[in-house]
Amino acid sequence: MSDRAFPVALVDLPEPPLPAGDWVRVEVATGGICGSDLHIFTHDTGASPTLTSMGTVPFVLGHEIGGTVVEIGPDSPIALGSRVAVDPCIPCGPRRVEPCANCAKGWSSSCLNLDNRIVSSGRTLGFTQNLGGGWCEQVLAHSSMIHLLPDQITDRGSSLCEPMSIACHGILRAPPERGDPVLVVGAGIIGLATVAALKGLHPESETTVLARHPHQAAAALACGATRVVESAPGRATFEKLGEIVGARVVGRSDEVMLMGGFPYVVEAVGTPRTVTDALRAVGHRGTVLLLGVAGVSEVDLTPVWYKEAALVGSIDHSVDSGSAPGLGGGAGLHSMERAIRLLAAGMLPEDVVVTHEFPLESYTEAIDTAIDRKDSHAIKVVFRP
Repeated sequence: MSDRAFPVALVDLPEPPLPAGDWVRVEVATGGICGSDLHIFTHDTGASPTLTSMGTVPFVLGHEIGGTVVEIGPDSPIALGSRVAVDPCIPCGPRRVEPCANCAKGWSSSCLNLDNRIVSSGRTLGFTQNLGGGWCEQVLAHSSMIHLLPDQITDRGSSLCEPMSIACHGILRAPPERGDPVLVVGAGIIGLATVAALKGLHPESETTVLARHPHQAAAALACGATRVVESAPGRATFEKLGEIVGARVVGRSDEVMLMGGFPYVVEAVGTPRTVTDALRAVGHRGTVLLLGVAGVSEVDLTPVWYKEAALVGSIDHSVDSGSAPGLGGGAGLHSMERAIRLLAAGMLPEDVVVTHEFPLESYTEAIDTAIDRKDSHAIKVVFRP
C-alpha cells in the first residue's frame, strides 16, 4: 500500500487456516464496494483518522460479503454448502475473550475489544490481513457472524445484506415517531438501504430523499421513497424541502436552514456538506441519525443547539432490543436478520441498486466506476470472485 495515488494491489495470499473449531470458510460469491472503502482512494475529508490510527496495514478489503460455506470447523453449527451473508464485525465472542461490558449487554456493534488484535489484526473483516475478505476468493468467519440466506436473495444481491443491516440497526438505535415524515440525505447505497428499511420497518412514515444525481433519484423512487428532491446550490433545495414539511426558510444566500423542519433526518453520505444540510433541515427537538462515515470535517453545528436537536451515531450491526411496526420490526432481532427479511421481500431490489459487476482482476476499473458515480451511473459496484 505504498502508492498513495492507488494504494491497493491484487496479490496471491496463502490460504488461511480456520482459527478455531467454531469458524467456517466461505467462498465469496459477491463482495460489495462500500463508500467507506472509497475514502482510501479519494483521500477526502470524510475519512476518519481515529479509525485509521487503530488499524494495521496491509489488510484485505471487502466487508460486504455473501457466499457459500465450503469448510466448517468441528464445533460449527453451520451446514456445509449453506448460502450465507457475513456480519463482518469481530467482537468478543469470535475472539474468545471474556465478554466486555457492552457485549454482555448484547451491544456487539459497540464491542470494547474490536481493536485488541486477538485472532484478527483489524476490527472487522475487510480491515484485517489474516482472514480473507469480500474482495477475495474466500473469507473466514466465526459461526456467530454467519446468517443464512433464503432462496429469494440471489448470489448477486447477497452482499446487500450488510448495508441494509447498517440502515436497520441505525433506525432501531433512535427510531422515528410513528407516522413522522423522514428526510434521507443522500441516495447512494446507504441512503437507498435506509429508504428500503424505513419502508419495511416504519411504513406509515413518508420518506423524502435528497439526491445528487438523476439516476440516484430514480433509484430512490424504485426503493420506496415518497418523493425525491435533487440537491442544488442556493436556497432552492431548502425552499422545496420547506414546502414538503410546511417549514419556513431562514437565512441569507446559501447559509439557510428550516424553521419547523423534518422531525427525523438520516444523513447517509458523511461529507461536510451533507452533514450540515441534515442539521439545517431537521426540526426543533428532532433527530439527526448519522449513517454516513463522517470524520474530521467542518460542519455547521448551530442547529444542534439552536433547535435543541439530537445527533445520534450508529455503526455496524447488532441485536436491537427495540421494535418497529413493519416487517422485520420485532424486538430482539439481529440487524442482519432484519435486513435479510426485508431483502427477501424485495424492499431493496438488486436489479435497481447493483449496477455494475467486475471480476477481481478488473479492480482498478471497478473502483474508478464506483468513484465516478455521475458519469458511470453507478450505485452499488460489486466484485464477483
